[in-house]
Amino acid sequence: MAMKDMLRMTAHRMPDKTALMMGEKSLTYAELNRRVSRLAHAMLGLSLKKGDRVAVLTHNCIEYYEIYLALVKIGGVMVPFNNLLREHELKRDFEYIQPRFIFFEAEFADKVEKVMGEVSSLETGVCIGSVSSSHHKNYEALFEGQSEDEPDADVKDDDLMSIFLTSGTTGKPKGAMRTHRHNYLNAHAAAVELSLQPDDRVLLLFPFYHVTLEDRFCHILRGNTIVIRQAGSFRAKEVLELLARHRITVCQFVPTMISTLLQEKSIEDYDLSALRLILYAAAPMPASLLKQAMLRFKNSGFMQFFGQTETGPMTTVLPPSEHRTETEADHQRLLSCGRIALHFESRLVDEDDKEVAQGEVGELTVRGESMTAGYWQLPEETAKLMKGGWLHTGDFAKKDADGFIYIVDRKNDTIISGGKNIYPREVEEVLYTHPAVLEATVIGVPDAHWGESVKAIVVLKEGKTVASDELIAFCKENLASYKKPASVEFHDALPKSPTGKILKRVLRDNYWKHQERKV
Repeated sequence: MAMKDMLRMTAHRMPDKTALMMGEKSLTYAELNRRVSRLAHAMLGLSLKKGDRVAVLTHNCIEYYEIYLALVKIGGVMVPFNNLLREHELKRDFEYIQPRFIFFEAEFADKVEKVMGEVSSLETGVCIGSVSSSHHKNYEALFEGQSEDEPDADVKDDDLMSIFLTSGTTGKPKGAMRTHRHNYLNAHAAAVELSLQPDDRVLLLFPFYHVTLEDRFCHILRGNTIVIRQAGSFRAKEVLELLARHRITVCQFVPTMISTLLQEKSIEDYDLSALRLILYAAAPMPASLLKQAMLRFKNSGFMQFFGQTETGPMTTVLPPSEHRTETEADHQRLLSCGRIALHFESRLVDEDDKEVAQGEVGELTVRGESMTAGYWQLPEETAKLMKGGWLHTGDFAKKDADGFIYIVDRKNDTIISGGKNIYPREVEEVLYTHPAVLEATVIGVPDAHWGESVKAIVVLKEGKTVASDELIAFCKENLASYKKPASVEFHDALPKSPTGKILKRVLRDNYWKHQERKV
């Protein structure tokens, strides 16, 4: 099966099955397929060609799926953009990707209007909601008079299907390219690993500008009902109500969300008996929190998966059968991220790319047909990522005799707070623009709720003073709010190497030395 045929074939098998739900709105698979085909024809009528990048800037919504699935049928390239970014951040990312089209919610109209005036590649804007400008088209108006027949488009497995933006330690965007074959294999692997059945009902909690959108194509493959929640502040009562009302069987969380649910006093008031599988990913789960969750959700299986935008992202899996607490070995295994997933193989290597011995720490590298095709227009970065044909994850790990992988540290300095990636260099760049700051470095420190929180360590210029709150507010004004430091610490000097490089690890280790893992 090709990705472009997936929705059509599921609609053929179960036309009256509810495919997507959000609030009071829902679509069956037959209705969804008809709307997607009509939208695909409309986009072809707007001169979209295979390989054209299409930007999407919205909250989670049913339209997000319609846009993506329409592009899948005709060979357009989906590029979701983080709706929390400031205008200058969006402009930077648009100039990199060079999209021709942008779909956006009315809420973001002013921001889009300004950016479109500065990015020459953007030709057509489509507004979901009331059109605020004569320059933009109305989303629903696109469907009028369009054919419901399958579009006749020459889309191949190796064609580019999406670009998801990620970043390295520099904070500059890197577009991970994913092909149709990549996404089909990932959907197939997830359907198998999760043992999905047609009657499963899944609740999606994460913003679709992450790979969550693609990672859940497995549910369309199996004909599941997908319930969408608008991403935003995680409110335990709201999520518990959705789980209970829709009889959700499968749901993915980050550890922070699970911690929040367990703290909700009214949790016993909700019937969660349908919830058969709790997935957790995106950040390491403290073993103590996992044990609490397993005790509370006794009737649910737990599954961890680990991966990256570049790798699948389902790369390793710790299945429900390995979530035991009877023996010391069981407790130890809960610290692992499982074994390599379907369609992948792995190696742990040293700095010379030589495989390390069992039990020794090395960089986790993986290989498989469902990994990224590389970074958009960044051949040097791609070569570094894919050195020797193996994708280098940047994570240090060790492997036991049974093949279970234990992530022990990150090669780069990326901070994962509440499931969101935060890149220290980007925050540091802002701090350095403050007139009172001489030197600054940003690290992730342990946080019982968020997993990690952002700490800025700052040296002030002689004779200058500034309060912690002022620096935090300064960062918030210049960055998406979730990237700002949670705390600021002032030092007289920062530890440095003989070449003058700030030794982040020395600072970071002070906070992580009593932790089980350094992530």
